[in-house]
Amino acid sequence: MVAYLSINHLGYCMLGLFALAASPVVAARVDAHAALSGVFMQIFNHGITAAALFYFVGLLEQRSGSRRRIDDFGGLMQRTPLLCGWMSVAMFSSLGLPGLNGFIGEFLIFKGSFAVAAPFTAIAVIGLLVTAIVFARAMQALFSGPLAESCSAFPDLLRSEKLVVVPVTLLMFAIGIAPQFMFNIFNTTVVHMARLFA
Repeated sequence: MVAYLSINHLGYCMLGLFALAASPVVAARVDAHAALSGVFMQIFNHGITAAALFYFVGLLEQRSGSRRRIDDFGGLMQRTPLLCGWMSVAMFSSLGLPGLNGFIGEFLIFKGSFAVAAPFTAIAVIGLLVTAIVFARAMQALFSGPLAESCSAFPDLLRSEKLVVVPVTLLMFAIGIAPQFMFNIFNTTVVHMARLFA
């Protein structure tokens, strides 16, 4: 699941770079600049979100011993509501839900690349639908239904685990609600890269 998301998100980054390289006229440069800003934001956000998802997968594996398949779990919401809730936030962030960090990069990439490469952008948007389907099925299999026998003794998030999960999740919300502080960090690099492609 996380491997698919990596391919999906970095494919969006390739689309943004393609939009920058393919913008032949100066008028399209503004859109290409937005796409490049989206690429930088997407790379950073993917690092945060993928790390959080890997952490949650590690927690599930640690609690279950050697079990890794989704079919080995089920009904976790009954036993570990905090783990399920925080994991859901990371999943929605990866999906690109507005208000979370994943939305900003994806929106800028699609906005910037649509003016330059509309057909490719339209095809890439299908990735959002596929991601939503993947996450909906994973959440249903993991969190809903009867509690799996192998999960009956699972503890919810421990204090040490909350100290890892909560700050990362708050960063997801901070970037999703007020991303300007991130743009200020890498805006100079975006301007220089845009000039290289000019």
